Amino acid sequence: MVHQIFFEAYRDEVSTPFVKYEARNLQNLDFNVTIPVSTFGLPEFYFEGAIITKAEGNTSKFVFSWVIKDEITTPFTVKQAWDVILDDVSEDEFYPNSVAWTGTNSGDNYTSRRNLQVGSNSTYQAYDTKTADGQMIALSEYFEKKGFSSSERHKFVVLDQTNNKYLFNQEGTMTRLSFQKSGTDPVTWNASLEFAVGDVVDSGE
Repeated sequence: MVHQIFFEAYRDEVSTPFVKYEARNLQNLDFNVTIPVSTFGLPEFYFEGAIITKAEGNTSKFVFSWVIKDEITTPFTVKQAWDVILDDVSEDEFYPNSVAWTGTNSGDNYTSRRNLQVGSNSTYQAYDTKTADGQMIALSEYFEKKGFSSSERHKFVVLDQTNNKYLFNQEGTMTRLSFQKSGTDPVTWNASLEFAVGDVVDSGE
């Protein structure tokens, strides 16, 4: 059985993603559902006599880890440019004192919205997304939700490719991204994420 795992990001309602990435080197996948209840033990009874009540809603999340390494083909099947994703990429839009973004995110190329070229005050650095470093940069920038007023939302997909069935196809948002590099294997990144499942609501709704 072959499983494919994808991360997708959308500008607003889930329709056409502005980025889609396949995590090809699975380490661990944890899916859990939290069902909060309150338990009240009754005096003069054993534990079987406890009263259980439920007043809060359920929540769910994924915790996923994988290895990012150099690939023959890029794991990004969709990768839009920042001036397509955002309404405004002028000065100060990404962070205070950021410069206006220009670049291209087509083919294997990704132009950062954070890192400038060495020695430049105005030109953003481009990366090859077939490389582990290029994938890490693109992932860390694409899947960071900008703020409470922004409407980005994410999707976490696990596909049973052998039988062409979804195991998971959940909407929500990433709440944590982590990238670690080891001296014993400096050409790869050990990556992990946490993904909260639910309906993403922004301040405009």
